[in-house]
Amino acid sequence: MARELHRAGIATDAIEQTLGDLASSIGLEAQVFALPTHIAISVGPDSDQHTVNMRLEPGRISLRKIALLNEIYDALRRGEIDYAKAAELVSEVDRRWPGLSPWFEVPALALIAVGVALILGGGPREIVVSALIGLVTGLLVALSLNLPLVARLFDVIAAFLATVIVGLFVRFVGPTNIYVSIVAGIVVLLPGYSLTLALHELANDALVAGVARLGKVLAVLLALGVGAFIALAIMPWLLAAGTSQPHPVATTLWFVASICLAVGMSIELDARVRDFAWVFGASFMALLTTHVLGDTSAHAVSAFLAAFIVGIVANLGARYLRVPQAIMLVPALLVLVPGSLSYESVLFAFQANLNTALTLGTNAVFAAIQLVAGLLLSQLLLPASTLRLKRARRTR
Repeated sequence: MARELHRAGIATDAIEQTLGDLASSIGLEAQVFALPTHIAISVGPDSDQHTVNMRLEPGRISLRKIALLNEIYDALRRGEIDYAKAAELVSEVDRRWPGLSPWFEVPALALIAVGVALILGGGPREIVVSALIGLVTGLLVALSLNLPLVARLFDVIAAFLATVIVGLFVRFVGPTNIYVSIVAGIVVLLPGYSLTLALHELANDALVAGVARLGKVLAVLLALGVGAFIALAIMPWLLAAGTSQPHPVATTLWFVASICLAVGMSIELDARVRDFAWVFGASFMALLTTHVLGDTSAHAVSAFLAAFIVGIVANLGARYLRVPQAIMLVPALLVLVPGSLSYESVLFAFQANLNTALTLGTNAVFAAIQLVAGLLLSQLLLPASTLRLKRARRTR
Protein backbone atom coordinates (compact mmCIF):
# COMPACT_ATOMS: atom_id res chain seq x y z
CA MET A 1 0.00 0.00 0.00
CA ALA A 2 2.87 2.38 0.78
CA ARG A 3 4.49 1.79 -2.59
CA GLU A 4 1.27 2.22 -4.57
CA LEU A 5 0.16 5.32 -2.64
CA HIS A 6 3.54 6.88 -3.37
CA ARG A 7 3.32 6.01 -7.05
CA ALA A 8 -0.16 7.54 -7.12
CA GLY A 9 1.31 10.89 -6.05
CA ILE A 10 -0.09 11.12 -2.52
CA ALA A 11 1.61 13.66 -0.23
CA THR A 12 4.15 12.16 2.17
CA ASP A 13 2.33 13.24 5.34
CA ALA A 14 -0.88 11.65 4.00
CA ILE A 15 1.04 8.42 3.27
CA GLU A 16 2.34 8.32 6.83
CA GLN A 17 -1.12 8.96 8.29
CA THR A 18 -2.84 6.39 6.08
CA LEU A 19 -0.29 3.67 6.78
CA GLY A 20 -0.44 4.46 10.49
CA ASP A 21 -4.23 4.00 10.44
CA LEU A 22 -3.86 0.76 8.50
CA ALA A 23 -1.28 -0.60 10.94
CA SER A 24 -3.50 0.29 13.89
CA SER A 25 -6.44 -1.54 12.34
CA ILE A 26 -4.28 -4.67 12.05
CA GLY A 27 -2.96 -4.31 15.58
CA LEU A 28 0.66 -3.61 14.59
CA GLU A 29 3.13 -1.13 15.98
CA ALA A 30 4.55 0.70 12.99
CA GLN A 31 6.66 3.77 12.34
CA VAL A 32 6.60 5.26 8.84
CA PHE A 33 9.01 7.80 7.40
CA ALA A 34 8.13 9.00 3.89
CA LEU A 35 10.02 11.26 1.51
CA PRO A 36 9.34 12.17 -2.12
CA THR A 37 11.89 9.49 -3.17
CA HIS A 38 12.03 7.13 -0.19
CA ILE A 39 9.81 5.29 2.29
CA ALA A 40 10.99 3.49 5.43
CA ILE A 41 8.59 1.32 7.45
CA SER A 42 9.56 -0.17 10.83
CA VAL A 43 7.16 -2.73 12.29
CA GLY A 44 7.21 -4.05 15.84
CA PRO A 45 8.27 -2.79 19.26
CA ASP A 46 11.41 -0.68 19.55
CA SER A 47 13.41 -3.61 20.90
CA ASP A 48 12.54 -5.93 18.00
CA GLN A 49 11.77 -4.02 14.81
CA HIS A 50 11.73 -5.19 11.22
CA THR A 51 12.45 -2.39 8.76
CA VAL A 52 11.80 -2.11 5.03
CA ASN A 53 13.42 0.63 2.94
CA MET A 54 12.11 1.50 -0.52
CA ARG A 55 13.89 3.81 -2.96
CA LEU A 56 11.21 5.17 -5.29
CA GLU A 57 10.94 7.66 -8.11
CA PRO A 58 8.80 10.73 -7.34
CA GLY A 59 5.17 9.77 -7.76
CA ARG A 60 2.86 11.12 -10.44
CA ILE A 61 -0.80 11.82 -9.66
CA SER A 62 -3.05 8.94 -10.70
CA LEU A 63 -6.67 9.44 -9.67
CA ARG A 64 -7.50 5.98 -11.04
CA LYS A 65 -5.03 4.32 -8.70
CA ILE A 66 -6.13 6.42 -5.72
CA ALA A 67 -9.76 5.43 -6.32
CA LEU A 68 -8.88 1.73 -6.67
CA LEU A 69 -6.74 1.76 -3.54
CA ASN A 70 -9.62 3.45 -1.75
CA GLU A 71 -11.99 0.65 -2.80
CA ILE A 72 -9.54 -2.04 -1.67
CA TYR A 73 -9.00 -0.29 1.66
CA ASP A 74 -12.76 0.13 2.14
CA ALA A 75 -13.44 -3.53 1.37
CA LEU A 76 -10.72 -4.60 3.79
CA ARG A 77 -12.04 -2.47 6.63
CA ARG A 78 -15.62 -3.64 6.03
CA GLY A 79 -14.53 -7.27 6.24
CA GLU A 80 -15.46 -8.11 2.65
CA ILE A 81 -11.89 -9.29 1.92
CA ASP A 82 -9.06 -10.48 4.14
CA TYR A 83 -5.54 -9.05 4.32
CA ALA A 84 -4.11 -11.66 1.96
CA LYS A 85 -6.66 -10.77 -0.71
CA ALA A 86 -6.12 -7.05 -0.12
CA ALA A 87 -2.36 -7.47 -0.55
CA GLU A 88 -2.94 -9.39 -3.78
CA LEU A 89 -5.25 -6.71 -5.18
CA VAL A 90 -2.84 -3.91 -4.27
CA SER A 91 0.12 -5.67 -5.89
CA GLU A 92 -1.86 -6.31 -9.08
CA VAL A 93 -3.63 -2.95 -9.32
CA ASP A 94 -1.77 -1.91 -12.49
CA ARG A 95 -2.20 -5.26 -14.22
CA ARG A 96 -5.88 -5.67 -13.39
CA TRP A 97 -6.87 -2.07 -14.17
CA PRO A 98 -4.33 -0.61 -16.62
CA GLY A 99 -4.48 3.08 -17.38
CA LEU A 100 -4.70 4.79 -20.75
CA SER A 101 -1.98 4.64 -23.36
CA PRO A 102 0.64 7.40 -22.91
CA TRP A 103 -0.21 8.62 -26.42
CA PHE A 104 -3.47 9.98 -25.00
CA GLU A 105 -1.24 12.63 -23.39
CA VAL A 106 -0.99 14.35 -26.78
CA PRO A 107 -4.66 15.44 -27.11
CA ALA A 108 -4.96 15.81 -23.32
CA LEU A 109 -2.22 18.42 -23.03
CA ALA A 110 -3.55 20.24 -26.09
CA LEU A 111 -6.98 20.51 -24.46
CA ILE A 112 -5.48 21.73 -21.19
CA ALA A 113 -3.44 24.32 -23.10
CA VAL A 114 -6.55 25.60 -24.89
CA GLY A 115 -8.47 25.82 -21.61
CA VAL A 116 -5.70 27.77 -19.87
CA ALA A 117 -5.26 30.08 -22.87
CA LEU A 118 -8.96 30.93 -22.70
CA ILE A 119 -8.78 31.60 -18.95
CA LEU A 120 -5.75 33.87 -19.40
CA GLY A 121 -7.60 35.92 -21.99
CA GLY A 122 -5.86 34.59 -25.07
CA GLY A 123 -7.29 35.23 -28.50
CA PRO A 124 -7.36 32.92 -31.54
CA ARG A 125 -3.62 33.22 -32.10
CA GLU A 126 -2.75 32.38 -28.49
CA ILE A 127 -5.12 29.42 -28.57
CA VAL A 128 -3.53 28.05 -31.74
CA VAL A 129 0.03 28.51 -30.47
CA SER A 130 -0.70 27.06 -27.02
CA ALA A 131 -2.47 24.07 -28.60
CA LEU A 132 0.58 23.39 -30.78
CA ILE A 133 2.84 23.59 -27.72
CA GLY A 134 0.50 21.25 -25.85
CA LEU A 135 0.60 18.72 -28.70
CA VAL A 136 4.41 18.79 -28.82
CA THR A 137 4.67 18.53 -25.02
CA GLY A 138 2.31 15.55 -25.02
CA LEU A 139 4.43 13.91 -27.69
CA LEU A 140 7.51 14.44 -25.52
CA VAL A 141 5.73 12.84 -22.56
CA ALA A 142 4.98 9.73 -24.62
CA LEU A 143 8.53 9.56 -26.01
CA SER A 144 10.15 10.06 -22.59
CA LEU A 145 8.78 6.71 -21.40
CA ASN A 146 11.07 4.86 -23.82
CA LEU A 147 13.92 7.35 -24.30
CA PRO A 148 15.95 7.92 -21.09
CA LEU A 149 17.72 10.96 -22.54
CA VAL A 150 14.42 12.70 -23.28
CA ALA A 151 13.16 11.83 -19.80
CA ARG A 152 16.30 13.27 -18.18
CA LEU A 153 16.15 16.54 -20.10
CA PHE A 154 12.37 16.65 -20.44
CA ASP A 155 11.75 20.07 -18.85
CA VAL A 156 14.61 21.73 -20.76
CA ILE A 157 13.47 20.28 -24.11
CA ALA A 158 9.80 21.13 -23.49
CA ALA A 159 10.54 24.77 -22.61
CA PHE A 160 12.95 25.07 -25.55
CA LEU A 161 10.43 23.73 -28.08
CA ALA A 162 7.62 25.85 -26.59
CA THR A 163 9.67 29.01 -27.02
CA VAL A 164 10.75 28.00 -30.55
CA ILE A 165 7.12 27.41 -31.58
CA VAL A 166 6.15 30.86 -30.31
CA GLY A 167 9.16 32.41 -32.05
CA LEU A 168 8.36 30.79 -35.38
CA PHE A 169 4.71 31.79 -35.11
CA VAL A 170 5.59 35.41 -34.38
CA ARG A 171 8.14 35.48 -37.23
CA PHE A 172 5.97 33.96 -39.96
CA VAL A 173 2.35 34.54 -38.87
CA GLY A 174 2.10 37.58 -36.62
CA PRO A 175 2.32 38.89 -33.06
CA THR A 176 0.96 36.89 -30.16
CA ASN A 177 1.08 37.20 -26.40
CA ILE A 178 4.32 35.37 -25.67
CA TYR A 179 3.69 34.63 -22.01
CA VAL A 180 0.08 33.50 -22.41
CA SER A 181 1.07 31.16 -25.24
CA ILE A 182 4.07 29.61 -23.47
CA VAL A 183 2.48 29.34 -20.03
CA ALA A 184 -0.74 27.82 -21.41
CA GLY A 185 1.22 25.37 -23.55
CA ILE A 186 3.39 23.94 -20.77
CA VAL A 187 1.12 24.61 -17.80
CA VAL A 188 1.16 20.95 -16.75
CA LEU A 189 4.94 21.15 -16.30
CA LEU A 190 4.85 24.18 -14.02
CA PRO A 191 5.61 23.24 -10.40
CA GLY A 192 2.88 25.32 -8.77
CA TYR A 193 1.14 22.21 -7.41
CA SER A 194 4.46 20.86 -6.12
CA LEU A 195 5.14 24.21 -4.45
CA THR A 196 1.76 24.08 -2.71
CA LEU A 197 2.36 20.45 -1.72
CA ALA A 198 5.80 21.32 -0.31
CA LEU A 199 4.37 24.13 1.82
CA HIS A 200 1.56 21.80 2.93
CA GLU A 201 4.11 19.21 4.07
CA LEU A 202 6.12 21.86 5.92
CA ALA A 203 2.97 23.08 7.65
CA ASN A 204 2.25 19.50 8.77
CA ASP A 205 5.77 19.09 10.23
CA ALA A 206 7.01 16.87 7.37
CA LEU A 207 10.09 19.09 7.29
CA VAL A 208 12.52 16.89 5.38
CA ALA A 209 9.94 15.98 2.74
CA GLY A 210 8.84 19.59 2.35
CA VAL A 211 12.37 20.91 1.91
CA ALA A 212 13.18 18.14 -0.58
CA ARG A 213 10.10 18.96 -2.61
CA LEU A 214 10.97 22.67 -2.57
CA GLY A 215 14.34 21.74 -4.02
CA LYS A 216 12.59 19.87 -6.81
CA VAL A 217 10.41 22.93 -7.52
CA LEU A 218 13.49 25.13 -7.93
CA ALA A 219 15.17 22.51 -10.13
CA VAL A 220 12.13 22.33 -12.45
CA LEU A 221 11.92 26.12 -12.69
CA LEU A 222 15.61 26.31 -13.47
CA ALA A 223 15.30 23.64 -16.17
CA LEU A 224 12.33 25.40 -17.77
CA GLY A 225 14.18 28.70 -17.63
CA VAL A 226 17.30 27.21 -19.21
CA GLY A 227 15.26 25.73 -22.06
CA ALA A 228 13.57 29.07 -22.73
CA PHE A 229 16.90 30.92 -22.46
CA ILE A 230 18.54 28.68 -25.06
CA ALA A 231 15.67 29.30 -27.46
CA LEU A 232 15.79 33.05 -26.84
CA ALA A 233 19.55 33.02 -27.45
CA ILE A 234 19.04 31.69 -30.97
CA MET A 235 15.98 33.91 -31.56
CA PRO A 236 16.92 37.28 -29.98
CA TRP A 237 14.31 39.04 -32.10
CA LEU A 238 11.49 37.31 -30.18
CA LEU A 239 11.68 39.55 -27.11
CA ALA A 240 11.74 42.64 -29.29
CA ALA A 241 8.67 41.53 -31.24
CA GLY A 242 5.31 43.08 -30.49
CA THR A 243 2.84 41.18 -28.35
CA SER A 244 -0.94 41.24 -28.40
CA GLN A 245 -2.93 42.07 -25.28
CA PRO A 246 -5.18 39.55 -23.46
CA HIS A 247 -8.89 39.73 -24.20
CA PRO A 248 -11.72 39.92 -21.64
CA VAL A 249 -13.00 36.43 -20.83
CA ALA A 250 -16.72 36.02 -21.52
CA THR A 251 -18.88 33.73 -19.39
CA THR A 252 -19.35 31.24 -22.23
CA LEU A 253 -15.57 31.02 -22.64
CA TRP A 254 -15.19 30.18 -18.95
CA PHE A 255 -17.59 27.27 -19.44
CA VAL A 256 -15.75 26.09 -22.57
CA ALA A 257 -12.45 26.39 -20.70
CA SER A 258 -13.87 24.26 -17.86
CA ILE A 259 -14.83 21.50 -20.29
CA CYS A 260 -11.42 21.56 -22.00
CA LEU A 261 -9.62 21.47 -18.66
CA ALA A 262 -11.84 18.71 -17.27
CA VAL A 263 -11.38 16.42 -20.28
CA GLY A 264 -7.66 17.12 -20.51
CA MET A 265 -7.02 16.73 -16.78
CA SER A 266 -9.10 13.56 -16.59
CA ILE A 267 -6.67 12.00 -19.07
CA GLU A 268 -3.54 13.66 -17.66
CA LEU A 269 -4.42 12.67 -14.07
CA ASP A 270 -5.39 9.13 -15.15
CA ALA A 271 -8.96 9.39 -13.89
CA ARG A 272 -11.62 6.79 -14.52
CA VAL A 273 -14.51 7.62 -16.87
CA ARG A 274 -16.93 7.43 -13.96
CA ASP A 275 -14.94 10.13 -12.15
CA PHE A 276 -15.07 12.63 -15.02
CA ALA A 277 -18.10 14.38 -13.53
CA TRP A 278 -16.19 14.98 -10.29
CA VAL A 279 -13.16 16.33 -12.17
CA PHE A 280 -15.36 18.65 -14.22
CA GLY A 281 -17.25 19.82 -11.13
CA ALA A 282 -14.01 20.51 -9.24
CA SER A 283 -12.47 22.42 -12.15
CA PHE A 284 -15.58 24.47 -12.78
CA MET A 285 -16.01 25.26 -9.08
CA ALA A 286 -12.39 26.42 -8.79
CA LEU A 287 -12.70 28.63 -11.87
CA LEU A 288 -16.06 30.03 -10.77
CA THR A 289 -14.84 30.76 -7.24
CA THR A 290 -11.73 32.52 -8.52
CA HIS A 291 -13.76 34.52 -11.05
CA VAL A 292 -16.38 35.63 -8.52
CA LEU A 293 -13.90 36.50 -5.76
CA GLY A 294 -11.70 38.38 -8.20
CA ASP A 295 -14.44 40.98 -8.68
CA THR A 296 -15.01 41.59 -4.95
CA SER A 297 -13.20 43.42 -2.18
CA ALA A 298 -11.77 40.05 -1.08
CA HIS A 299 -9.63 39.66 -4.21
CA ALA A 300 -6.42 40.08 -2.16
CA VAL A 301 -7.18 36.82 -0.30
CA SER A 302 -9.07 35.13 -3.12
CA ALA A 303 -6.59 32.22 -3.22
CA PHE A 304 -7.16 31.52 0.49
CA LEU A 305 -10.96 31.65 0.19
CA ALA A 306 -11.00 29.59 -3.00
CA ALA A 307 -8.79 26.89 -1.43
CA PHE A 308 -10.97 26.85 1.69
CA ILE A 309 -14.16 26.41 -0.34
CA VAL A 310 -12.55 23.74 -2.54
CA GLY A 311 -11.22 21.92 0.53
CA ILE A 312 -14.62 21.94 2.25
CA VAL A 313 -16.39 20.61 -0.85
CA ALA A 314 -13.75 17.88 -1.35
CA ASN A 315 -13.99 16.85 2.31
CA LEU A 316 -17.78 16.74 2.14
CA GLY A 317 -17.55 14.53 -0.94
CA ALA A 318 -15.09 12.23 0.82
CA ARG A 319 -17.22 12.02 3.95
CA TYR A 320 -20.73 11.65 2.56
CA LEU A 321 -20.41 10.66 -1.11
CA ARG A 322 -17.48 8.29 -0.58
CA VAL A 323 -15.51 10.04 -3.33
CA PRO A 324 -11.75 9.93 -2.56
CA GLN A 325 -10.67 13.38 -1.49
CA ALA A 326 -7.96 13.64 -4.15
CA ILE A 327 -10.40 13.16 -7.05
CA MET A 328 -12.06 16.49 -6.29
CA LEU A 329 -9.17 18.29 -4.61
CA VAL A 330 -6.29 17.74 -7.04
CA PRO A 331 -8.04 19.04 -10.23
CA ALA A 332 -9.26 22.10 -8.34
CA LEU A 333 -5.79 22.84 -6.97
CA LEU A 334 -4.23 22.49 -10.41
CA VAL A 335 -6.56 25.26 -11.55
CA LEU A 336 -5.74 27.42 -8.54
CA VAL A 337 -1.98 26.94 -8.16
CA PRO A 338 0.23 29.90 -9.13
CA GLY A 339 2.73 27.99 -11.24
CA SER A 340 2.48 30.39 -14.17
CA LEU A 341 3.59 33.31 -12.02
CA SER A 342 6.67 31.45 -10.81
CA TYR A 343 7.66 30.49 -14.38
CA GLU A 344 7.16 34.03 -15.64
CA SER A 345 9.48 35.23 -12.87
CA VAL A 346 12.23 32.98 -14.26
CA LEU A 347 11.70 34.33 -17.79
CA PHE A 348 11.87 37.93 -16.58
CA ALA A 349 15.02 37.14 -14.59
CA PHE A 350 16.72 35.89 -17.77
CA GLN A 351 15.81 39.24 -19.35
CA ALA A 352 17.59 41.05 -16.48
CA ASN A 353 14.21 42.43 -15.39
CA LEU A 354 14.87 41.51 -11.77
CA ASN A 355 12.26 43.77 -10.20
CA THR A 356 9.42 42.15 -12.15
CA ALA A 357 10.93 38.70 -11.56
CA LEU A 358 11.05 39.22 -7.79
CA THR A 359 7.52 40.62 -7.74
CA LEU A 360 6.06 37.67 -9.67
CA GLY A 361 8.04 35.13 -7.66
CA THR A 362 6.89 36.69 -4.38
CA ASN A 363 3.29 36.72 -5.59
CA ALA A 364 3.55 33.02 -6.49
CA VAL A 365 4.87 32.09 -3.03
CA PHE A 366 2.25 34.26 -1.31
CA ALA A 367 -0.54 32.69 -3.36
CA ALA A 368 0.77 29.21 -2.51
CA ILE A 369 0.80 30.10 1.20
CA GLN A 370 -2.81 31.25 0.92
CA LEU A 371 -3.76 27.96 -0.75
CA VAL A 372 -2.12 25.92 2.00
CA ALA A 373 -3.75 28.03 4.71
CA GLY A 374 -7.17 27.56 3.12
CA LEU A 375 -6.69 23.79 2.82
CA LEU A 376 -5.48 23.48 6.41
CA LEU A 377 -8.47 25.43 7.71
CA SER A 378 -10.89 23.28 5.72
CA GLN A 379 -9.23 20.15 7.09
CA LEU A 380 -9.41 21.52 10.62
CA LEU A 381 -13.11 22.33 10.40
CA LEU A 382 -14.13 19.24 8.42
CA PRO A 383 -11.47 16.51 8.61
CA ALA A 384 -11.33 13.86 5.89
CA SER A 385 -8.75 11.14 5.29
CA THR A 386 -6.89 10.60 2.03
CA LEU A 387 -8.63 7.25 1.62
CA ARG A 388 -12.30 7.38 2.55
CA LEU A 389 -13.25 4.81 5.17
CA LYS A 390 -16.85 3.76 5.58
CA ARG A 391 -17.80 3.09 9.17
CA ALA A 392 -17.78 -0.64 9.64
CA ARG A 393 -16.56 -3.38 11.87
CA ARG A 394 -12.89 -4.20 11.81
CA THR A 395 -11.66 -7.54 10.59
CA ARG A 396 -9.87 -9.85 12.95
